Amino acid sequence: MKKLYIVGTGSQARYVIENLKDSDEYKVEGLIDIENSENIGKKINDILVVGFINDIAKQVAPDSYVVVAYGKNQRKKEIVSLLSEEGYKFATIISKNSYISNYVEIGEGSIINPNVTIMPNARVGKHVIIHSGSVIEHDNEIGDYANIAPGVKTGGRVKIGEGSYIYTGAVIIPDVRIGKNSIVGAGAVVLEDVDDEVTVVGIPAKPIRK
Repeated sequence: MKKLYIVGTGSQARYVIENLKDSDEYKVEGLIDIENSENIGKKINDILVVGFINDIAKQVAPDSYVVVAYGKNQRKKEIVSLLSEEGYKFATIISKNSYISNYVEIGEGSIINPNVTIMPNARVGKHVIIHSGSVIEHDNEIGDYANIAPGVKTGGRVKIGEGSYIYTGAVIIPDVRIGKNSIVGAGAVVLEDVDDEVTVVGIPAKPIRK
């Protein structure tokens, strides 16, 4: 089995632990904290915090796999860049309780949680997280670092830009484009394109700020 270190100790790290509890591909060797070095030596859901991000090269062998389980996108990008420079390999974590078509592309470092459905010819970028119960329909394009919250539903041919957040229960109709670093509020129904770095909420979704 491949040795895996989870970078992060919050909720997304706990998702990864849960997704891998019956894995025959990865063995979780430990957690790497990002925010508080005082957590070293503690256990989170039975997995030991073995190091801190600033000293990862001292704790984790270069032939190990890592996954960055962290929700703050700018910091996440910085950590991914650091780990890439150190030569670590990024694991893609997919729950056995999800349904993924054989004709789906999923980038390295992404996390797919239980009861997610991804239909044919969708493309999911690198370091994306798709939370439980979401449905990604055919021919969607999900950009790098996007975060898809629980229960999101997208129609066919939707495009979601890099770094965007789609919050719980949002619905996006077919052929809509969500720009980069944008936010779709919880429960919103998106009927038309959303520009880069815009927040939309409501039914139908309307911009509230850029």
